[in-house]
Amino acid sequence: MRVNIRSGTVAAGDHITATARLLPPPGPARAGGYDFGRDAFFRGLGAVGSIAGKIVLSPAPAERPWRLVLDVAIDKARNGLTQRIAGVGGGQGGAVAAALVTGKRGLITEATNNDLRAAGIYHIVSISGLHMVLAAGTIFWLVRALLALSQTLALGWPVKKTAAVAAMLGATAYCVFSGGDVATERSLIMTLVMLGAILVDRAALSMRNLALAAIIVLLREPDALLGPSFQMSFGAVAALIAFAERWDRRDRSQPPSALPWPLHTLWTATLGILVTTILATAATAPFGAYHFQTFNPFGLLGNAMALPFVSLCVMPAAVFGVLAYPFGLDWPAWALMGLASEIVLKVAHWVAGIEHSTVSVVAFGPAVLLCFALSLLWLTLWTTWLRWLAAVPLVLGVASAAKPERPDILIERDGAGLAIRGGDGRLAIAGRPSRFVIQQWLVADGDGRQPEDPSLRKGIECDSRACVIRDARGRSISYARDRVAIIEDCRRADLVVTNIPWSAPCEARLVDRMALTRDGATSLYSTVGGWSSRSSETGSGERPWSRPRPPPPERTRPNRPQESEADGSDSERL
Repeated sequence: MRVNIRSGTVAAGDHITATARLLPPPGPARAGGYDFGRDAFFRGLGAVGSIAGKIVLSPAPAERPWRLVLDVAIDKARNGLTQRIAGVGGGQGGAVAAALVTGKRGLITEATNNDLRAAGIYHIVSISGLHMVLAAGTIFWLVRALLALSQTLALGWPVKKTAAVAAMLGATAYCVFSGGDVATERSLIMTLVMLGAILVDRAALSMRNLALAAIIVLLREPDALLGPSFQMSFGAVAALIAFAERWDRRDRSQPPSALPWPLHTLWTATLGILVTTILATAATAPFGAYHFQTFNPFGLLGNAMALPFVSLCVMPAAVFGVLAYPFGLDWPAWALMGLASEIVLKVAHWVAGIEHSTVSVVAFGPAVLLCFALSLLWLTLWTTWLRWLAAVPLVLGVASAAKPERPDILIERDGAGLAIRGGDGRLAIAGRPSRFVIQQWLVADGDGRQPEDPSLRKGIECDSRACVIRDARGRSISYARDRVAIIEDCRRADLVVTNIPWSAPCEARLVDRMALTRDGATSLYSTVGGWSSRSSETGSGERPWSRPRPPPPERTRPNRPQESEADGSDSERL
């Protein structure tokens, strides 16, 4: 179970007595949206909820298992190191530095998070492939350089393989100490495969190793294939490896650059950062747009300015700080990390201040994402001229994403409210949907408004019993709050939505609580004769994370007066 605590504090390993309000993990907020219930199932979560009352610490009924004792000890050590780094680094720079080492991001403010997202560099505070490679690379370089200082060791030992083993151990320790998040474990597997290739005298960076890492990850986490972390990580690495392989086969007949030593080194490093950033951004942009409905056009600028500080200052200082921490000599490393992190945050704040630094895009379907993924795979896996055929699915995906099919009505899964597309093409809200659900609807629609925006209630006519609005085609839509309103609006509206269970006849199309319980969040699309519907639970009744779908109740829907007159039979209408 996962519960939130509204008051009081507890520590890892505490045994508590409390009253919690538990609910099943919720499904998608919209048809085709993120399914928390599916992720909760694969994470072993059977319930979510909150503890609002008093929390009482009580003695444990049995001795703690060794795994829990180990987890508690690691968590206490992480908390202690987090406070140490944040205290020395100071401010938000220290908070970011602590997050990069221990994975604890609670000290980072929401304003800082927003700046990092707008600048396209939020990935630096989520321990993933970048941090794992930089940490392992620093350890690899350090161990190899130290061993090479001895002529005996350098000539008699496999120094490179010894450094690879040390880097593997260091990367594993980093993963464990940083909390072992799913994305971190996935990055560890990729890093271990690359370093393991060195042990068997194979090239570390190759498509074969990437495929092996993907197989291991999917055997361990088959659901990862549908998540943004797997798609973006492996997409970016595939693009980088494909470019590296082609770069190694380039024509070397041209003479090297005539620039003097400092300028040549700086030019090579700058060009490398720009090229790798462009490749990674282009490879991950479709996946980011599909899962988050946002695009950061200045992400290239933010990454180009921030990543040198992360690569050359922050992560090497983190490695040295962790090694010096047991001896109390870690202060200079954390101070350097805090200073470099502050520079990164200033860059993020400046980039975030540029107009249109974050562009909202309308959600597109999985078929479009499949086109983008096929284009990326085709371009990176082929080595002949055939790779340019990747333009075919790419053009098809771009054309489809440019004209997405947007729903005209969105209904919350519990019937608490709905959104209707008005004549101006924007959504209006009726009822009381949760703030989270409204935010999900607006983001998926490419609408930059906030849930509190008063324009979301424009055009809605409400009284104590119901709200009525007309859509772009002039059809009347009612959101009924009580049974009297349902009876009245069933006679005069085209669509009635209510969170009340209803089994009586209704002349209008009716979406009630029983239908939403069965189908989940529902989206309606305008057609010539009414609406077509798509629900979040359609086709998922046999999934272990979805509730079984009961058969739809038999509801008599009488014909409207004009329909009965055409039939010439009042008895059939009754």
